[in-house]
Amino acid sequence: MIFSRGRKQDPVVEFWAWWPTIRPAVTEAIATGAFEPLTPQISKRVAAIHKDLTWEFSKGAGARHALVVSPGGNPALRATVARWGALAPAADPEWEFHTARQPDHETLSATIEIAGAKLDLALLRFAFSRDEDSAAIDVIGHHPLFRKLPEPVRGQITFLALDWLLGEEGVELWVGAVDFSAEEPDGARDPLDLAAAVDALREEHREPQWVVFSAELRGRPVTGIAQRPLRSARWPRFDTHVAVVLPYRDGAEGLPSDEVADALSAFEDGPLETALHGNGELVAHETTGGQRTLHYYVDGASSAGDELTAAAAGWAGGGAAGQGAGPAAAGKAKVKRAYDPGLEAVAHLS
Repeated sequence: MIFSRGRKQDPVVEFWAWWPTIRPAVTEAIATGAFEPLTPQISKRVAAIHKDLTWEFSKGAGARHALVVSPGGNPALRATVARWGALAPAADPEWEFHTARQPDHETLSATIEIAGAKLDLALLRFAFSRDEDSAAIDVIGHHPLFRKLPEPVRGQITFLALDWLLGEEGVELWVGAVDFSAEEPDGARDPLDLAAAVDALREEHREPQWVVFSAELRGRPVTGIAQRPLRSARWPRFDTHVAVVLPYRDGAEGLPSDEVADALSAFEDGPLETALHGNGELVAHETTGGQRTLHYYVDGASSAGDELTAAAAGWAGGGAAGQGAGPAAAGKAKVKRAYDPGLEAVAHLS
């Protein structure tokens, strides 16, 4: 007799197959407040996807209710949550689904109890300033009761308030340094003023923006470009760094001549871009000492990494149209690949 082991079921697919069976009971529980029997069931299904995911129900933006499954600020879980969201059913008047906590301005007018104190959240204030270099807004939170609360609780309240004000994704994308103060900082303003500043920054970056930079490394000039903001929350599926290093014939001080620069750009815009098939993004490149390093981030579950590697082999491929750089190349391309959901490999460019 031949025994075969069944294939392990995909917990994301299982979750969405199960959701319609529990949805009526969840809708009713929201109306009655009788959540106790349902909470363990939902927690078990979410934990089956990953034990560190968080979940909650909230008021929807377009629907009456929303189910949120979030990575909780852990970049390693963003690709998992993105896949959960991609397989979610279409929103309807009753339910919508999100992969990050959504803004909830109503909570900022409530009174909460924390660490034995009652805080009127309407008294929260934020001082903030724009960090032009990183396309982010630095924030200092303040509440009159902070002077009576220990530092960890002040921080907890500040970060919770930012999530309610901007949504989890808004904080990850547009907020830089976060601090909190027992004394009211100079320039402290209403939270909605901070929300308006973030909205303006988001609108400014609605289209992808690139920053040109130059520096010196060990006596050699370095030039390059990088996307702004350079934050992993922009590309939740793209968890794998692929560095494509293209050696070229040196021009002045190790930088490419105009002719070689054109060949590099054509190779980037042609074979390498085609290899992505929507499963990756070029986020930056650096040029120095006779080589250009292109920093791609790809969906590690896709074939994009393999296809980039195959396409890069055409760099010294003889110069046929769309195949390689011909005389611009000074050797074969090198490709390095590593799991990097937090964009650590390009942190020096952010």
